[in-house]
Amino acid sequence: MDFHTPVLLAEILEILNPQPNQVIVDATLGNGGHTLELLKKKVIVYGIDQDPQNLEIASNRVKQAGLSKNFHPIHGNFSDLSQIVNLNIHTKIDSLLLDLGLSKNQIKSENRGFSFHDEQSLDMRLDPNSQSETAENIINTYSFDQLYELFTKYAQEKYSKPLILRIIRQRQKSPIKTGTRLAEIIKNYYSSQNIPITRIHPATKIFLALKMAVNQELPNLISVMNQSLKVVKKSGHVAIITFHSSEDRLVKQFIRQQIQNNTITPLPKRLPSSFEISQNPLSRSSVLRSYTIN
Repeated sequence: MDFHTPVLLAEILEILNPQPNQVIVDATLGNGGHTLELLKKKVIVYGIDQDPQNLEIASNRVKQAGLSKNFHPIHGNFSDLSQIVNLNIHTKIDSLLLDLGLSKNQIKSENRGFSFHDEQSLDMRLDPNSQSETAENIINTYSFDQLYELFTKYAQEKYSKPLILRIIRQRQKSPIKTGTRLAEIIKNYYSSQNIPITRIHPATKIFLALKMAVNQELPNLISVMNQSLKVVKKSGHVAIITFHSSEDRLVKQFIRQQIQNNTITPLPKRLPSSFEISQNPLSRSSVLRSYTIN
């Protein structure tokens, strides 16, 4: 399997500075790329993920690397961080890591709805067994005003109004049930208006907005940052990698507020190098913000 390349790995290791027997929570385990490197530093890692497939992939990779002894996979949502720490660790942790990107298997999966080429689904739930509404439900049932709020809040899509009108017209003909069809509707609008299409697919922002709405990602991010103040030890580190301006804005606002409260000390923002972007194009929009607990 072609595994997801961990983004900003060197920077994460520098910031977290893992030491033997420290307890680190990787709250977005994914395929386990960051966790594998942390385990090599002889730390104890609790890896949280909503997606059972990610947990299986990461656990197998850790096992194959002979590093299972200090690894504890947990099926859950990072918005429940305090509860997870209380139930499983029983003490404050040394560091917390969040990488808010999708893993490669999720992007390429043909039945999850994250891909522009998915001809089977428009689901987008990170936990496919959860009871939360799907992207298919949102795109087919939300009113114009509801979709407009979603697209402007999460996507900052400047063509929101005409795109929504086109989506509503198309869903009246037949329900939009696949990633492929939604991507085609959006791309066809761009083509019909002679809007230049760059190397970034015109549906990218809308797909991201739907994923974030389906999985309640912004409220969950606010929640986990607030919980970090309680579960991470004094002088412990929190590192958050975002891929979307609305996520990064929330992290920046949280850090600014907590500086005023004197609860944290911020660390410099880090961005991927031009070399990393050339080797891993998926890293190009990533931003790493971090802080130390006072």
